[in-house]
Amino acid sequence: MSEPVITEIIVRSGNRLALRARMVRIEVLSGPSAGQIHELVGPEVRIGTGRNAHLVLFDPTVSRHHLTLRLEPAGIRVVDAGSSNGTVLDGVRIADAFARTDSVIAIGETSLRLRLGAGTVEIPLSSRERFGGLIGRSVAMRQVFTLLERVAEADDAVLIEGETGTGKELVAEAIHEESRRANGPFVVFDCSAVTPTLVESELFGHVRGAFTGATADRRGAFEAAHQGTLFLDEIGELPLDLQPKLLRALEKFEVRRVGENTVRRVDVRVIAATNRNLLEEVGQRRFREDLYYRLAVIRVGLPPLRERPDDIPLLVHHFAASAGRGGGLLPTGAAAELAKRAWPGNVRELRNAVLRAVSLGTLDDAPSTQRAPAPAGVDLSVPFTIARDRVTDAFEVTYLVEALRACGGNATRAAELAGVNRKFMQRAIKRHDLRALLDLPPDDG
Repeated sequence: MSEPVITEIIVRSGNRLALRARMVRIEVLSGPSAGQIHELVGPEVRIGTGRNAHLVLFDPTVSRHHLTLRLEPAGIRVVDAGSSNGTVLDGVRIADAFARTDSVIAIGETSLRLRLGAGTVEIPLSSRERFGGLIGRSVAMRQVFTLLERVAEADDAVLIEGETGTGKELVAEAIHEESRRANGPFVVFDCSAVTPTLVESELFGHVRGAFTGATADRRGAFEAAHQGTLFLDEIGELPLDLQPKLLRALEKFEVRRVGENTVRRVDVRVIAATNRNLLEEVGQRRFREDLYYRLAVIRVGLPPLRERPDDIPLLVHHFAASAGRGGGLLPTGAAAELAKRAWPGNVRELRNAVLRAVSLGTLDDAPSTQRAPAPAGVDLSVPFTIARDRVTDAFEVTYLVEALRACGGNATRAAELAGVNRKFMQRAIKRHDLRALLDLPPDDG
């Protein structure tokens, strides 16, 4: 747009930050809601026919969540949310584009005109540069931190959306650690890592004899997360036939183990994550609409690294400092070079590039997009999830032992060095009995 939407970042008393932004005026030009005028403020405005939309249209040809308007320094960004009929901006069908002053958006039988209102509004902005394991000082990340601060105080279901490598599990763990459930378990269930025939058993548990190989009663992820948080990673991979059972568990907070008639009550907060467009999956009937809205009570969208380039130097130096026992040194000019590159793998890819640069003393010619070779010694007689957990545990022990040694056994400093939450470090120390392994005295903080 020809005029700035976000006019400035302001600092209030107590170092509180805010964005001063223009109001967005939306005029409904045609369709069943023609004549309506709305003034809305971001940073995000959802438009559609669903109850969770900020602007609700009464047009049956418009999807429940048809599009999103995002207020960004460059202007108003229009993002189609996987709608059935598409979004047309100034006569051009778009998926993601910036609007201009007086742009007209056509969705279904409705057309909307965008204008900037005369007034301004202040949007609260977090002053934090870290939230759990997340790091950033860009406007995009401060907006995420602002939302997460409020999310942590609630107990509603959360859906985290973002590309691979943006830090979705870090978000889930950070929400848990800052919530009233912080002293309870944090259980991760990867929907993509379990064979479809075992998903129900892994989620809800089973009793002895329920199926071949069920030699003992076993609780599932829901029971394991009782009074804590259950993180359902890659929720878009959950088989369609199991989605009604998950929906019932979320509605009643009751589970029934496979092969058992008894219903068990659970007290669990569910956080789900996906790198898919779940609304598009709903439109394609690959994901249940009612389950989507049960999971997406609160939606958290993580920006890809390309939308927060100001954070790259900060991330580079953080990853370099946490590499090895005493921190690592990057080759001269490496930070500036890394900041110029595109990162399709997002923060995870950047982190791996920094660790390679510290270890090898030189940068790769370009970020690697090739698939890593399979490690030697894979035992295919062991189920994938068990083998993965063994490797993960071994790496966790090795890494955290080195971090504790480098910090003289101090869990707080070791957590800072490793870039994890102190409570995560304490749980890992207890789980792996690391103090006995290192012959260290009790932690003094």
